[in-house]
Amino acid sequence: MAHTVYCPTKLIFSDDAASDLVRELAALGPGPLLVVTDAGILSTGILDRLLPALAAGGRPVKVFSDVPGNPGVTTVTAALAQARAARVGVLVAVGGGSAIDVAKAVGVLLTHAGVTWEDLQAGRAALKRPGVPLIAIPTTAGTGSEVSHVAVIGATDGFKKGVLHTALFPAVAIVDGGLALSLPPKLTAATGMDAFVHAIEATLGRRANPSMDLLALGALRAIVRALPAAVADGANLAARRAMAQAAAWAGMAMDQAGLGLCHALCGPLSAHHDVHHGLGNAVLLPAVLAFNTGAISPERWPALRHALRLPADASPDALPDWSHSFISAIGLPTTLRGLGLDGSTFGAIAAEATRMAMIGNNVRPAGEAECLAVLQAAL
Repeated sequence: MAHTVYCPTKLIFSDDAASDLVRELAALGPGPLLVVTDAGILSTGILDRLLPALAAGGRPVKVFSDVPGNPGVTTVTAALAQARAARVGVLVAVGGGSAIDVAKAVGVLLTHAGVTWEDLQAGRAALKRPGVPLIAIPTTAGTGSEVSHVAVIGATDGFKKGVLHTALFPAVAIVDGGLALSLPPKLTAATGMDAFVHAIEATLGRRANPSMDLLALGALRAIVRALPAAVADGANLAARRAMAQAAAWAGMAMDQAGLGLCHALCGPLSAHHDVHHGLGNAVLLPAVLAFNTGAISPERWPALRHALRLPADASPDALPDWSHSFISAIGLPTTLRGLGLDGSTFGAIAAEATRMAMIGNNVRPAGEAECLAVLQAAL
């Protein structure tokens, strides 16, 4: 199968993020630095542990910490203003996908005078040069944004719209599972399920390819073992490191092989109801798998079945019930009603899902009627 793999991000699987950060910053040269993060990270003390490394050599450091769970263009605008005022030469994102995506957006806008993020979302402008160098330090094992060339930011109308360009790849990703030790069980489970859905959609999607199969299936094998352990015992460093590595593998796989219906539905769901992205994907997954099972090819099923540790005689029809049990076992709700939804927004979510680019990569075609049926099945 002809396919292209391109991931220029230097990926460091680290046991000591601070030490690696000192070395990587030195390689990027001097200049003021902006850290993009969120209030939750500040409260954990993670940033305090990294500040000596960030300021090594007397480098001026500014912090932008107003990143919400579902950032919009106003967040990007505010972070960009602070970056310009400080004349930053390096960006460091510390946190989950929201912080990393905002930092990606700021990085490219700093090198494209007169261009706004809304211009890029609407296709009124194009990226023509690299952004300011970005070091991404994920503190959750889930989004994979540290190794992707997309940034998803809420548009002015609330629609979550991604911008895709190789200029958005971070220069460096420092993946240290130890940074997630303070992550509470529910957030560990939700972010871990985001990584799981990245991997399974990359495996089943129309753009699946042998190179990304290695990463996606490896991620699934790791997640089904390590995620329950990390949820049960947040201090389990081996499980945290396994999840951090799996999330990066899954992130590369979804970036290079694409996503599918679950993410297409979750984008509008999160926008309408401010549902955590990983949690939304987890709740939608069983219904999406029930919709997709008949389209899974017999040639691809054995490797997926083995990765999920399903019995040798299991068929794809086992996937919905298996996923429902797995999600329930790690303490997450399994219905949209459990998130407080009543179905009143499903028509709008279904319509918006058909505008999401990844829906075309789904293993089974889905239009607005099919999207609505899946949402109702997940209720």
